[in-house]
Amino acid sequence: MWTILLLVVHLIVSALVFLGIRSEILKVHNYMFFVALFLPFWGVLTVLVLHFQILFRADDGIDVGVEKLKLESELYKSVTIDDGKIANSTVPIEEALVVNSAKERRSIIMDVLNDNPKEYIEFLQKAGNNEDTEVVHYAVTAMVEISKENDYKLQDFERRYSLDPENLQILTEYTDFLWSCLSQNLMQGQVEVLNRHLFSTLMQKKLQLKTGSVADFKHAVENELKQKNYTAASVLLRQMRTLYDDKEDYYLCRIDYLASLGRGEDIKALLKEINKKHVYLSSTAKGALAFWED
Repeated sequence: MWTILLLVVHLIVSALVFLGIRSEILKVHNYMFFVALFLPFWGVLTVLVLHFQILFRADDGIDVGVEKLKLESELYKSVTIDDGKIANSTVPIEEALVVNSAKERRSIIMDVLNDNPKEYIEFLQKAGNNEDTEVVHYAVTAMVEISKENDYKLQDFERRYSLDPENLQILTEYTDFLWSCLSQNLMQGQVEVLNRHLFSTLMQKKLQLKTGSVADFKHAVENELKQKNYTAASVLLRQMRTLYDDKEDYYLCRIDYLASLGRGEDIKALLKEINKKHVYLSSTAKGALAFWED
C-alpha cells in the first residue's frame, strides 16, 4: 500500500516538474524531466538545485546548451585528453571539485566521462552535489546512462537465465554482474530492495550447488546484512566456517556481522581467536582489524 502511494506521489511530482519545465517556470533543460522521473526524490531535488543555481547565476554565467549535455550523442568521446591526466591526479581528482577553477572542474569531469565513467562512480556521485551547474549536469546524466545500461544488461541476464536456469556459467555471470550493480549504489528504494532479494535467491541457488567461492560467500553475507537479515547471515557464516575458516574474508564477515548486532565483547574474543590461529592477513585486512583493536 505504501509503495503504491509513494509511486503515485512520485508520478504527480514528476508531472509537476514536467509542467514547470514546459512553462519555463523551472529554468532547466527539457531532458532534466527524465532525471526527475527515473531518480525518485534525488532527481527532483537535483532539478530544483539546478533551477535555483541557474536562476541566481550560480554557474558563473555560462549557459549550458542542450547539445553539450546529450551523452547519448557521445559528445564526450570526441574530446581529446591526456591519457596520463587521470592517472597522475588520482589523489587530487575529488579535491578539484572544491578548490579548482570552473574550467579545471569541467575539464576533469570530461576526462572522467571520456575515460570510463563506470570506474569513477563515487566521483560522479560527489560531482552530482557540486555547486557548478555544468559539472552536476554531466555527472547526473552520466549516472542515469550507467543505470540504463545496467538495466538493459540485467534484463538480458534475466532472459538468458529463465531460458536455461541450470546453466552454471549464466548463473555465475548473472550474480557477478548483479553484485557489481548493487555495489555501485545507484539503485534506490524499492528497486534496490527487489534486486537485493533477487541476489539472495540467485546466490542461494549457486551455493547449494557447492560451487561458491569465498568471494561468493562474502558477497552473500554483505547482502544479507544490508537487508538486516541477520539469521540468514548467520547461516551463511556457519557454512563459510566449514569451508573457509582459514581465510581472512571469513573473519572480516564475522566482524561485520557482530558489529551489526552491536556485540563488542564478541568482536574482542574473535580478534583473540584470529591471533591465536595465526590467520594470514593482507594489509587491507590488518587495517580493518586495527580499527577494532584500538
